[in-house]
Amino acid sequence: MPLATEFFKMSAAGNDFILFDGRAGSPPAEEVADLARRLCARALSVGADGVVVLERSARADVRATFYNPDGGLTFCGNGGRCAARLAFLQGMAPARMTVETIKGVLRAEILGSDVSFEMPAPSGLEEGVVVEAAGRAWSGLRVDTGVPHFVTFIDAPMRGAIEPIAIELRRHPRFGPEGTNVNFVHAPASGEVLIRTYERGVEAETLACATGCTAAALALAIAGRARPPITLRTRSGQSLTIRFEGDPRRAAGLRVEGEARLVFVGHLADEAVRDISTGA
Repeated sequence: MPLATEFFKMSAAGNDFILFDGRAGSPPAEEVADLARRLCARALSVGADGVVVLERSARADVRATFYNPDGGLTFCGNGGRCAARLAFLQGMAPARMTVETIKGVLRAEILGSDVSFEMPAPSGLEEGVVVEAAGRAWSGLRVDTGVPHFVTFIDAPMRGAIEPIAIELRRHPRFGPEGTNVNFVHAPASGEVLIRTYERGVEAETLACATGCTAAALALAIAGRARPPITLRTRSGQSLTIRFEGDPRRAAGLRVEGEARLVFVGHLADEAVRDISTGA
């Protein structure tokens, strides 16, 4: 069995992850990627939106490596918040810590079961993006907040499955061969902001997405619909708060705040990865 058999199941506003304490050593990345594809399969194995491996770091208090359910390496804000809380609970890092990620060294702070996590500076921002999907035009904003996102405002909360529309947008040629994550944001003049996100790599709607909420908060601020701190209610019903300073087009001090709960600690059986298609 690759990695340790002990694992930690955590949830950040409904975005759930399988985490490993890899201080004793980790196998090559391709082996962990294959393990992630198998373990993330819901109903057949543990099930999760991703796998996170914690390791020692020469540059920070801890290093966190994130894998999507398709096995791809990625950056993940909610995964980062879970990683930071577990690092604290495991005695790997203090309550105020630094976390090495593929997007550089980022700061985190543990506040009980809540975690504040620094996000990468936004890049590739494009306003006024219009694409055709599901028989209509969708206008919005494109920005990379650690991973690429397309944010579009909707007049009423979406009911039912978002996949039929989101898949077309996610794979639209306008967003290149790698595609994009897709966010539908309902921001009434009064009342809470609602967001639903389709994540590439997961290839489904997730119950929460920190990079998506960050992209949506920047879009809201650029449109003059909100000022930081901006709180968004995710599909899980839990909220994430985004903080930043200055012009949202060049936002400084980006942070995402919310709960990151430890759900359970378990041990993997060999059957957890048996006869599960990896899509290879």
